[in-house]
Amino acid sequence: MRNLLLIIVLLITSNIYANKIDTLKTKSKITDVTVFLDGAQITREVSINIAKGKHLLLIDNLPAEVNAESIQVSAIKNCETHSVKHEYKYPSSNNPEILAFEDKIEKQELKIIEIGNKIKVFSIEEEIILKNSMLSKTNEGSNIIAIKEAAAFYRTKLNEIKSEKLKLQLAKKEIKDKIRDLYKELNKSVSELNRTFSRVIITVDCESAVTTSFTVSYFVNSAGWSPFYDFRVEDTDKPLNVVYNANIFQSTGENWDNVNIILSSNSPSISNDIPNLDTWFITRSNKRSKKNDEISIATYKGLVSDEITGKPIEYANVFVLYNNALVTSTTTNSSGMFTIKPIKSGYYEVKISYIGYHGFYKKGLYLGKNEVTYKEYELQSSESLLAEVTSYNPRDELIINYDKVSSGGKMTSKAISKMPGRSANSVAVTVGGVFRSDDGEMGGMRGQRSNGTATYIDGVRVESSTPPKPILLSGVEAENGIASQEYKIKTKYTIPSDGEDYTVRVKEVELPVNYVYNSIPKHDKDVFLVTEITNWSKLNLLSATANVYYKGTYTGKTFIDTKNTEDTLDISLSRDKDIIVERTLLKEKSKASFVGKNVKQTVNWNISIRNNKSKKVKVFVYDQIPISENEDVRIEVIALSGGKLNPKTGEVVWEIELEPNQTKEIDLAYIIKYPNYRKVIIE
Repeated sequence: MRNLLLIIVLLITSNIYANKIDTLKTKSKITDVTVFLDGAQITREVSINIAKGKHLLLIDNLPAEVNAESIQVSAIKNCETHSVKHEYKYPSSNNPEILAFEDKIEKQELKIIEIGNKIKVFSIEEEIILKNSMLSKTNEGSNIIAIKEAAAFYRTKLNEIKSEKLKLQLAKKEIKDKIRDLYKELNKSVSELNRTFSRVIITVDCESAVTTSFTVSYFVNSAGWSPFYDFRVEDTDKPLNVVYNANIFQSTGENWDNVNIILSSNSPSISNDIPNLDTWFITRSNKRSKKNDEISIATYKGLVSDEITGKPIEYANVFVLYNNALVTSTTTNSSGMFTIKPIKSGYYEVKISYIGYHGFYKKGLYLGKNEVTYKEYELQSSESLLAEVTSYNPRDELIINYDKVSSGGKMTSKAISKMPGRSANSVAVTVGGVFRSDDGEMGGMRGQRSNGTATYIDGVRVESSTPPKPILLSGVEAENGIASQEYKIKTKYTIPSDGEDYTVRVKEVELPVNYVYNSIPKHDKDVFLVTEITNWSKLNLLSATANVYYKGTYTGKTFIDTKNTEDTLDISLSRDKDIIVERTLLKEKSKASFVGKNVKQTVNWNISIRNNKSKKVKVFVYDQIPISENEDVRIEVIALSGGKLNPKTGEVVWEIELEPNQTKEIDLAYIIKYPNYRKVIIE
């Protein structure tokens, strides 16, 4: 019987140890980022070295805004993935680093008290000497020698006291500067340590010991990019050089250090739902409500400074909230500046905190769509510097610590969980730029597509094969051959999490184009050199601003509107002063005559074009004939000098070739007939 019990105990013990799961905190780094117009897919490489058996793999300190539904885990060699869990990691209380700063600051403040005591002692000594000096005793006579000796003694002693007090004041100033630096370091640490993070926990069962790596990817909303181009022309006998550029920005809370970047023109916040055809009632309004069909990005910039000195405050915490829920946050840089981009346009509350200063809180911050909102904030210094640190207890708080004067209390995780329609976790999801739209839906949450075979564990996609590589097209990789959708940057880049724009060169192409000279002398005397891009659709351009350079000189900006551009894309390169166009009204031929109640107005313009260049040029001159919208007002063309008239628009165009130093003249004449009671606008 005793042996049987021993066997049962051994079986139970062995079963417990057999089912024991080791927790391994893994090391990971960001290797690849796919940046969408609003949002980014982050891919991390996770390295592991584990023994045979079951393990919990912990991937820690991920951005709080990670969309749990977008998490994808690749297959792990010789291991079977049992579960994938996403959770939030909140700030811990009594952080040793913060406590260490408190101790340092307290020691320095004790030194200030000690110096203050010494200064008081010297002041008392000075007062005693002055009150008890023999020179102050006017009722007793003093000889000259005694007076000189007393004066020398007092001078020496008082100078010693003044000197010591000055040294103590300087020492006190140095300690105050040291305390100020400690507060700066403390605020920097607090801004990092008091953040909410995400973590991913993966349960695996390995057949054997494994030393390998795998990838974890997830979607974050607080990132994006915007295109812009450089159009460069060396001369009219050279091709057009188009440089594709991108401004990448992100405020995810983690820097992208030396990563591979893919730019995608897709917008995860735009709905992929196919629209429905509702019943059309002819007598009713049939406007269809639009939802998530355009990007609404705002940029929030500002300066935080001391109210008295005006000096910028470094590492001040800036929080943006929506209905008391944290949307995103950042810290000021060494110049007191901060940038939050992207963030959905709308109304927000702003809170600014810095240890040693009174907090700032204000409602009604409006961030306009596709606009930069700049604000300046001044903080008032607080006398109880340590109180804000020692009273902080992050165990039951969720970053948001309202100023007592402004809000009357603190917002805790427990309080948030009691709010209707919200929970502590749902608020945490909004950290870093993920937000709720006005209709209550979460915006911009979507995972990266993949053609590989996949399974889902706990709602998380786990890859079992590697997705196909993108196709290389014109030096730029484009997914499935769709060149206008994705661009893989050849060089690795570092993009800090500060909301600022970082310019990346995407690619560069040369394109043979036609160069023409256009002139509209009715509105501008100058002649414009224009490049005509007839096959511009092959460039796969997005609507964006382009910088124009001609002969190495910057000549201005233009906007490429891909939605409203026809077969030919015209880019104005520069004004050419060597071609002169003059438009003159021939007054002797422009006369009005009256026949009864009718008016006959003749208008005659002469246009002169001269080529002062040393080579032959072709110039297109544009003008117009007025169009009548009334039957009793008639227009009769009498001279076009070979120009082509568009009868619908009234536009007239002349194609003129000029040899060097040649001048040509053309006439534009027409008659307007109308009743004398009709008002007619004649230039």
